[in-house]
Amino acid sequence: MSKRRLAILDTAARLISQQGFTHTSVDDVIREAGLSGKSHFYHYFPSKEALGFEVLDRQFGRFTDRGLAILREPMIEPLDRLSLFIDTLVALQRERDARNGSPFGNLAGELADSHEGFRQRLDVVFERWAQQLQSLLWELHDQLREGVDTARLARFIIAALEGGMLMTRVTRDVAVMEGIGADLKRFVATHLRDGKLLLRTVAERELAQSAT
Repeated sequence: MSKRRLAILDTAARLISQQGFTHTSVDDVIREAGLSGKSHFYHYFPSKEALGFEVLDRQFGRFTDRGLAILREPMIEPLDRLSLFIDTLVALQRERDARNGSPFGNLAGELADSHEGFRQRLDVVFERWAQQLQSLLWELHDQLREGVDTARLARFIIAALEGGMLMTRVTRDVAVMEGIGADLKRFVATHLRDGKLLLRTVAERELAQSAT
């Protein structure tokens, strides 16, 4: 993929994050990306819709490489991987000054009911995320309480994180995401056989972080 094409995708992703897909026009992308006109834009993308699909795919690719890769890291214990993954999403909201939220949640809220193509693509995104979490939870099966539904727990983790990013964007307060991240770790701990021990570990980590 050419550097020019990638630059257009990054510009479009920023605009869509700020003002939504519906309110981002081809002219906006042309202006912000420094293109010479519509013919220049259509040289790279046949339509705004095609651009939107590529933006979504590129963002999920980045999320897979930088975020979901943590869940697959073989040198880290599964539970620590999950905790680190949650911490990474919290840190990302902090770096963005509690703005933007989640690109997947933003698009789902805007387009899931009005654009079947985007709904289907987003369904795939969330399903792949859930499968990765479920694989990690399967690694913990000896530590999980009997009867835990790992698919259901994986979906809950996604819902909590996506909801946290949405609320953080609305409130412009990263403390919201920090609190939800900590509470989510506690919730996961309740599904473990030695959950009480893990809860103490989480509390000790939070105390250490607040002291620094």
